[in-house]
Amino acid sequence: MKAAYWTIWGCLIIAALPLAAEDLSGTARQAATGDAAAVKALRAAGPAGMEALLKLASAEPTVAQAPAFAAALDAVCAQKDCAASHLYWYTDLGAASEAAGRSGKPILSLRLLGRLDEELSCANSRFFRTVLYANERISRELRDGFVLHWQSERPVPKVTIDFGDGRRLEGTVTGNSIHYILDSNGRLVDALPGLYGPAAFLRHLGVAADEARALAAVLDGAYPGRLAKYHQERIASQTLELKADLRRAGLEAPAAPGVWQGPGSPTAAAASRLASSKSSVEMPLLRVLLPDLGVAEMGNPKLTAIAELHAADARLDPASRRLLLAKGGAWVKGEGKEWPLVRFEEKIAEDTVRNEYLFHNQIHSWLSRVYEAPDLAAFDERVYDKLFLTPASDPWLGLGPSEVYSVLTPAGR
Repeated sequence: MKAAYWTIWGCLIIAALPLAAEDLSGTARQAATGDAAAVKALRAAGPAGMEALLKLASAEPTVAQAPAFAAALDAVCAQKDCAASHLYWYTDLGAASEAAGRSGKPILSLRLLGRLDEELSCANSRFFRTVLYANERISRELRDGFVLHWQSERPVPKVTIDFGDGRRLEGTVTGNSIHYILDSNGRLVDALPGLYGPAAFLRHLGVAADEARALAAVLDGAYPGRLAKYHQERIASQTLELKADLRRAGLEAPAAPGVWQGPGSPTAAAASRLASSKSSVEMPLLRVLLPDLGVAEMGNPKLTAIAELHAADARLDPASRRLLLAKGGAWVKGEGKEWPLVRFEEKIAEDTVRNEYLFHNQIHSWLSRVYEAPDLAAFDERVYDKLFLTPASDPWLGLGPSEVYSVLTPAGR
């Protein structure tokens, strides 16, 4: 009787464990044909569900070429272009925290406008999918070293231009994204705001991840002090790096970085200037670091001089280039010279400088003065309000300033 008892419980325990990729091969084959129930089962299986589909694609490349397979893989991973990244994302922070607790891995939690599993999420998150997540080194580091999670802040505003002859141009406007690094207990450690070049992203992510692993063993009572000390050290290191950059570029010493100080709510135009890769006509904010810079067009010599020092940080690897070429077609190829990609790398370098020395510096400053473990939701609200200038209190995201008169009705402003 006792032997039978343990046999029954053993079967129940085995049934409750997540299935390995090889046990999901049949389900993966069904999902590849578009079977919704099979896709749902693979999603529920966690990263093993993704691995089952990838194993099927490796064994049978023709299966992976079908549109139904790509759609199934994206749904299981909860990320558009998962075929390029091979990354499984949780969309429930509680589930991600449980996985982190079991594995001891830190959590990388992305916040964005729109959804990561849709093509038209906010511009920065679209760049993440191509520039960062498709990068082979970054993909491997994220897959092996982190539990991944994303959460939508709000829907992303979209705009459609109808040319009246059957042609339509659709895109997104405004919005920014941020990667939060949490320890395996789900406590906030650091954050990387906006788009970074691949090498810079890996470097700063590595520093934050090391601290997250160290902080995981720190008790709650000692956590705030240890966290503040880490950010004080990062400010000191960042200051030395910035001074070295300015000296190498032949520029003046910087003033203290700042945030929005204007009256009322920030406009979408002001917010959009904070992420230069989104548009070639946006103006740099390096004047915050160099007061005499003023409002200047993109390509300002001072911004370019500092960004050029970080050109290597913005280099796209072959995997990212392949994805960008596949999405951009002939326009990206530039008659065989791929010239738009070169300009894109220059823009990424500018974003890297701006995000590290402006945004990340402000985040370090905020977290260097904590007296209790920061609440992630409250901190995120502060970031979108004070740093990204897209507060949740403004339903129009700065696109419909109240002081501007319009003949349109309020519903169509």
